[in-house]
Parts: sequence; C-alpha cells; structure tokens
Amino acid sequence: MVATMVIGVDVGGSKIAAGLVGAAGQVHRRMSLPTPNRHGPVAIIGLIADMCRDLSDGVADPQLSVGVGSPGVVDSRRGIVTAATGTLPGWQGIDLAGHLAKATGMRVVVGNDANAFALGEHLHGAGRGTSDAMYVTVGTSVGGALVLQDRLLTGVHRRAGELGHFPIFEADHGVCSCGRRGHLESSASGPAIAAAYARLAGDDTPRDLREVAERARRGDAAAVTALTKGAEVLGRTLAGLAGVFDPRRVVVGGGVTQIGARYWAPLRDAFHNGGLAVPPTVDILPAALGDDAGIVGAAALTVHSLASTHHARGITPSR
Repeated sequence: MVATMVIGVDVGGSKIAAGLVGAAGQVHRRMSLPTPNRHGPVAIIGLIADMCRDLSDGVADPQLSVGVGSPGVVDSRRGIVTAATGTLPGWQGIDLAGHLAKATGMRVVVGNDANAFALGEHLHGAGRGTSDAMYVTVGTSVGGALVLQDRLLTGVHRRAGELGHFPIFEADHGVCSCGRRGHLESSASGPAIAAAYARLAGDDTPRDLREVAERARRGDAAAVTALTKGAEVLGRTLAGLAGVFDPRRVVVGGGVTQIGARYWAPLRDAFHNGGLAVPPTVDILPAALGDDAGIVGAAALTVHSLASTHHARGITPSR
C-alpha cells in the first residue's frame, strides 16, 4: 500500500465495520454498526457513506479512497455485485462502487469480502511469508479464497473460492443462504451451529452463537456437540480441499473462530485426520488481524487491485 490513508469497509450480514488504514495495514480509526439489511440497499449504502464521512473527518488528503469488501459475487472492474444470496436482500445487481462514489465524492473500489479478507491476511497477517494459502471466513456465512503462487484465483465468472456453497453430504439440515440445501454453510456457519443446538436441545427457541458458546463453556452437552460438529464438518472439508490445492497454510477467521479452544481443537483434529494425505507441514492457523482483517483487506483493494499486477509482493489475479 502507498504511504497514505485509505478507508476500508467490511460489509457483513450482521454488521458493517470500517476503518482508516495506513500504509502498513495499521488501523488508525475504526467503527462498527449493525447492518440495516431489513431496510434494503439504499439504507446500507447510506450508512456506509456516513461512516466514510466520519472516518475522513480531519484527514487532509484530497485523494482519499475507499475499498469495500462485499458479500456476493463482485465484478471488481466495475464495482457491481453480480450475484448475492439472501443475506442482504436486494443486493444483487447493485452498482456499489458507483452509488458510494456519488454519495461520498471519493474513489471507490469494491471486491468480494472473502477475497478482501485473504488480501489483508496475505499481505499483513497470518499469510505473510508464504505464496500458497487457503483463506476461510466463518461467521454469519462461510467464505473462502485461494492464493496459489501469489495469485488470487478468481475464476472465469469471479466465483472461485465460494467455499460456503461447496456441497457436502453431512449437510442434512437447514437451508443455505443461497436457498439450496446440502452446502457447507448450512452446517458450519454461526447460525447453522446455533440451529443445530436448538435441534439437539429439543427447543425451537432461536439462539445466537454467543449463547451456544457460553452454554458449551458451562458444560451443556448439546452445545458442545453442536460446536464440535460444526468445527469437524469445516475441518474435513478443508482437508479435502487441501488435498486438491496443496496450500502451505490454511488461515481461518471470522466470528465463529473466536469461540476458542472448544472450536479450534475439533477443527484442527478433523483437518489433520480428515484428508487422504494432508502433509503434517500444512498449518491451519487463526487469522492474525482479528476483526480488522476485513477492514485492512478492503483498504488494500484500492492499491492491490484484483484486476492488475503490481510491482511489490502482492496478489495477481488468475486468468
């Protein structure tokens, strides 16, 4: 990243996080607000614009730009969300870069949120020092990105790395956010784990993941089982993908991973024992940037564009 400030925005199904990011990936200011997804795209874009104005207050840089990591399939050249799930109703087809640039008067670059997360971790976090890594986010949804030989695999239709919609045989309950059954997200995401707990406990009362994690901490057997199964399903899936792509590291972030050892122990065990031949030298690591990963990666999108090659060690898109 160049020696200037950039605003990074991480758009999620439950919250929008944004920050003022410096050249080395350091976040100087940050803020987080609930996503007004029930009020539609106009409300969401308006909130992002307000956050950008607040963060830019007092920054004397007429070239200040904004990078946005968005859910869905993103045409990063045009800044348009070409496909999206029900996580953000009405999000598909939104010219996010155009609307936000008009609202803020700033240059705006938009990319897929999981790709932004991968970019942040690859340049400034747990992926530093390796050219081959698989990046995974586990929260309200499940996302993924692949970087091989320092090349971000985007695919012909910009859909590479859509890990949450990877079909698995174990997904026997629930509907994915895309409306289909049998996907990883419907077993491994935060809402899926909470739903699994409700089924095991025989209680249809909606729970959130934090409550399930707290009950597991207190020894609730159903909560422990729900967390363990969610972690194991993800671990086995990642083991299979590691056998295909042969990365040096697998970096996992997102709100679910912050539960701690009750989640990480079964995840690591399933990963190292769930594939035909995952070498023991393949590390599975927590994201190093924590809640800032999406912000830092989104900011980096403004310089390390997914559409071109850059001189410094960065990421080149596959063709």
